[in-house]
Amino acid sequence: MKDNEIIRQFIMSELMRGKNVSDLKVTDNLIETGVIDSLGIQILISFLEKNFSVSIADEDLIPDNFETIDAIWAFVTRGEQ
Repeated sequence: MKDNEIIRQFIMSELMRGKNVSDLKVTDNLIETGVIDSLGIQILISFLEKNFSVSIADEDLIPDNFETIDAIWAFVTRGEQ
C-alpha cells in the first residue's frame, strides 16, 4: 500500500465517520468538501507526526498543505528530502 493510500484510509476511517462520501480520491479538495475541518487537521497532524516521523510547525499549517491527499503527501515527503 502506498503511503498516500495510508493517509486516505486514515481520513476515511477517522475523519469521515457519518459523512456521506462513498469514495475519496487523492485529488479531492478536503477543505472545500467539508471532509476536514480545523479539528480534523489537528487529528491528522497527530497521525502524520506519529506515523511518518515528521514534525509539523505552526507556519506549515496553511490550507495548501492540507487541501488534498496528494498535497498532504507532498508536504510530508518534502521534509524528507
